[in-house]
Amino acid sequence: MIPWRKRLSLRFPLALLLCLAMLLPACSGSDSYNQVYAPAQETLDNIAAALWMKVYDPAAVPAGIMERLKSPTNSDQAFGQRMSWYLLSLLEEPDSFTPDYSELYGVYLAHTGNLTPHQAYAMANNLGMDSSRGFQEIPPEITFSFPEDDRPQVEYQAGWHFYVGSVFGAGGEEFGVQLMFWRQSLLPPDMARSLGLSDMENQILEIHFAVTPAGGTHYRARPITLAGTTGLVTFSPSPYNYTAGKNYMRSLTAGALFPLELRAWGEDRTGANPVEMEIKIVLDLAPGKGYVLNGDEGLAPSCGGIGTLYYSVTNLPVRPGVSWVKLNGQQVNLVGGKMWYDHQWATGFMPAGNTRSEVLRAAKNLEPKKPDGWDWMAIMFDDDTEIGLSALHVAENSHFYMNTGPNPPGTMVAPAHGVYVDANGSYYPITGTVSVPEWVKSTKTYGEFAASGTWYPNRADVTLDPSPNLPADKRVFSMIPIVATGQAGFFSAGYEYSEGAVYIEQNGVRTGRGFLEAPGYADGWRQSLRIAGLPDTDAMVNLINRSFTPSPELILESQLFVAGHTRELEAEMAACRGL
Repeated sequence: MIPWRKRLSLRFPLALLLCLAMLLPACSGSDSYNQVYAPAQETLDNIAAALWMKVYDPAAVPAGIMERLKSPTNSDQAFGQRMSWYLLSLLEEPDSFTPDYSELYGVYLAHTGNLTPHQAYAMANNLGMDSSRGFQEIPPEITFSFPEDDRPQVEYQAGWHFYVGSVFGAGGEEFGVQLMFWRQSLLPPDMARSLGLSDMENQILEIHFAVTPAGGTHYRARPITLAGTTGLVTFSPSPYNYTAGKNYMRSLTAGALFPLELRAWGEDRTGANPVEMEIKIVLDLAPGKGYVLNGDEGLAPSCGGIGTLYYSVTNLPVRPGVSWVKLNGQQVNLVGGKMWYDHQWATGFMPAGNTRSEVLRAAKNLEPKKPDGWDWMAIMFDDDTEIGLSALHVAENSHFYMNTGPNPPGTMVAPAHGVYVDANGSYYPITGTVSVPEWVKSTKTYGEFAASGTWYPNRADVTLDPSPNLPADKRVFSMIPIVATGQAGFFSAGYEYSEGAVYIEQNGVRTGRGFLEAPGYADGWRQSLRIAGLPDTDAMVNLINRSFTPSPELILESQLFVAGHTRELEAEMAACRGL
C-alpha cells in the first residue's frame, strides 16, 4: 500500500491547482505559517470557558498553555491545511460502492484556507461515509478490561464519557445534572502522526454541562469546543484523570475508576442575566453494582468494522458531605443522589461511515435510508434496580421528526430495546414500546446556536414486554421531566438535541429518577454549515442531499455486485453483532 501522502503526489496537477488557488497556503513557501498565531475570538471564548473565565484574560492562562496557543500547529492556517490534505486523500482514493462526494469535497476545499478548530470540527462532521476509513475498526469480538477501557480511545473516530443523574440538597433541593466529554479525531491516526500530531493533539473535545433545579429552569452552558493542540485536553490512567481545561473526571484512587470526582463550571447566557453554575460531585460504586455491557456483550453494534462499543455503570451514589452544586454563587451541599455513567466509542457512527467490506457497502445502497436519531432512557428506581432503553428512529415515525409546526405532533409510538439491571448487578435484555403523548418546543438560543423551534418528547410512557427476569412491577412506568420549560441544547457541530432529568412514576406514585435524551429531531444542516464556514444556501443543502443519496447507476451496480456475491454477503452478515 502506497502511503497516503505519496499517493497524493501522484495527482500532482490537482495539488498544484489547489496551491495556485491558494487553498493550500503552505505550498507557496511563505513564512507566514511560522509566525506567532493569534487565535480567533471564538477560539479564545472557548478557551476562557474551559479555564473558568467569564472573559478571556491572557494573564490567567498558564505559561505552558499560552505557548501552545501561539504555536503554528494550533493556527487556523494549520487546521485548514490539515483538512485540505484529508479531503484530497479522500478524493484521491474514493471507496467503492459509495456516492460520489467529489463535487461536495471540492466546495469544502474552497473554504479550507483558514479554519478555526471549531470550523474544522463542524466540517469533519459533514464528511461522507468514506470518512470512517483509516480509523481503528470496531472488532467483531472484544474482552473488556477495567479500568483500562475507561480511557478515551483516541484511535477510534469518536467517543464520549457521560454522567447524568439527580442529586439532593440538605434542604430538600433537587437538581438534574449532566456532564459529558465528547471527543472526535479530526484525521485518521496515521495521517495525523505523519503531519506531526500526537493522538491527543488530533482530538477535538466538546464539553456539555447542565444543571436543572427541579420545578425551575434548565440551565445549560454553551458547548465548549477545545482542540487537543491547545494542551488543554489531557488524560493520565493511574489515577484516572481526564481533563478539559479546569473541568475534569478524576479517580480518587489508583487502579480503579471509582470513587470518581466530577468538577465542572459554566454559564448559561440565554437569559437577560447569565447564570453561573458549578459542581463538585464524588461518585462511589454501589454495593453489588458494576459494569453493564450493552448490545451484544458491549458490541452495539459491530458490523464490517463500524459501529460502537458501549457499556454503562448504573446507580452511582453521590457521596454526601464532600459533594455540592453551586448556582449563581449559592452553594447547596448534597446529602445524596444517584448518577449513571455511559462510555461509548465508535468508528462510522457520527458521521455515518462505510464498512471495509465491499459487499456490505453495496448491500447498504439497496436499503431504504433510515432516519437518524434516537430516544435514550436511563431509569433508576428507588429500590436499586435500573433500566436502560433505546428507541431508534424509524421511517414509520418520520412525520414526528423535524417538526417545527405551531402544534405538537400527536402521540408517537416506537419500539425499544435495552437492559434490566437487578439489585445485585445482574443484567438482562428487554424489549418494549415507548409512547410519547406530550411534546415541548425548543426555544433557547446559545450564541451562534439558534433554537430550531423543534418539538421534543416531554413525557414518555413505557410498556415493556414480559420477560422471565423482569419483575412485573417494572413493566409499566412514565418518565416526566422535572421542569416544564424543556431541556434542549446543542452539540458544538451545530446539531440540537434534548437531554434532561425526569421523574419515574407508576400509577401516580413517584418510584425513581431518570434521564431522557432525544437527538435527531431537529434539522441541523444549515446551522452546521454556518459553523463550518460553509454556505448555508438551498443549493448547498441540495448538494449534500445528492451527495449522500445513491444514484440510479450506483444502485444498479450494487445490485449486480450483490447478486454475484450472495455467499460472501451472508457470511459478512452472520459475523455482525448487536444489530
